[in-house]
Amino acid sequence: MSSSVKFDIDLKAGFLQNLKREVLSALTPEERAVIEVSTGEMGNKPDAVKLGWLKMRTKETWTKQRYLKALDRTMKKLREAVAAAEKTKQS
Repeated sequence: MSSSVKFDIDLKAGFLQNLKREVLSALTPEERAVIEVSTGEMGNKPDAVKLGWLKMRTKETWTKQRYLKALDRTMKKLREAVAAAEKTKQS
């Protein structure tokens, strides 16, 4: 599973570059924190560092399982938002 997660995170960096500001601003503060910690320089840090950063940022306790579930939900939400934006763009 670890390699699958790493692969998904690598895809996110390119995925996020193509998102419009409106799409990212529609995320909750928690969702933005999850995306932030999974991409860029933080994306290369060990899980313990990511979880500590999330705790500091959101003032809540994070487990690896919670982080992965939140990341999955957030990515699905972003994909749906991008698909909706593309449909609107094509109309």
